[in-house]
Amino acid sequence: MANQTDRVMEIIKRFNNNEIVCIKQLQNEEMWYNKSEKTIRRDLDIIKKHFPDSFHLVKCSKGCYKAITNSLFDNIVTPKTMSMLIQTFNIANRSQNLKNLNISKEDKIILESQIKSHLNIYEFKTTAIEHENDFKKFQLLENAIKYQKILTIKYTNLQDTKEIFITKPYKILFINGNFYLACEINREFMFSLLRISRIDNIIESNNSFNQKSVIKDFIKEINTPFPKFSENFKKNLITIKIKVNKNIAKYFKEKNFFKSQNIEKELKNGDLIVTFKMTQSLEIKNFLKQWIPNIKILEPTNLDKEIKEEIKLFLS
Repeated sequence: MANQTDRVMEIIKRFNNNEIVCIKQLQNEEMWYNKSEKTIRRDLDIIKKHFPDSFHLVKCSKGCYKAITNSLFDNIVTPKTMSMLIQTFNIANRSQNLKNLNISKEDKIILESQIKSHLNIYEFKTTAIEHENDFKKFQLLENAIKYQKILTIKYTNLQDTKEIFITKPYKILFINGNFYLACEINREFMFSLLRISRIDNIIESNNSFNQKSVIKDFIKEINTPFPKFSENFKKNLITIKIKVNKNIAKYFKEKNFFKSQNIEKELKNGDLIVTFKMTQSLEIKNFLKQWIPNIKILEPTNLDKEIKEEIKLFLS
């Protein structure tokens, strides 16, 4: 007859193999034959007590357990990724997308319990999802992107007037705290970013489309909600060069404000020469204004002139 050490080691082995352990099933096996439910729970308690840093046990259903290694979860969920993971989880959970994830029911329970425990630590003061109906829009958009379906979208523009767009959806982008639909619009099918919260209605057609590789590449390079698309966008990128005062240099060292940010060199006095690659100056203009007078725009000179004139007009 197996002793407790043998039984515990066998359960650990099954957890390592990603198996579900059910008390009722164990009672039918030779190793636990004639063992009470209380005895088997003691075996599980030993694992909880002596291996707290190795296993996280989750109750899948009545009397059934599964484990995930804490080290694996900790490697995936770092402070850097936790905030976005919680946001994603909330979106998926409220929009019922969590039910559609291609993972087992038990793994969903593990994911849910782990993330919920972190909600006691994190608090979000802003959210990209503005209305409950937005979640229905996400479901429709996700389906259209997945199956490359042409959509008819009713949209409220910045002037608060309604527009109807025929769209070919490519991606949902999260930029500056908002979700955008990257798509081609209208008969010419020009590239555009539509803010999802401003989408009023979505009608899916039976017509499908083929995504253009140049647009897929362009989406990967997008820095802001104001990109300017062209067929040869890589050749048409403009370089923005600034000198950053030593007093704020640490902020540019600690964070890449844009994907294309590059510190070219640090001067002897501590100032930085920083460059950005943009599709147009509009993408970075407001950002640069925030740092004046601690930055100086070196290139292009016309951008420096534009910003100075705008500031002068504002102060007059």
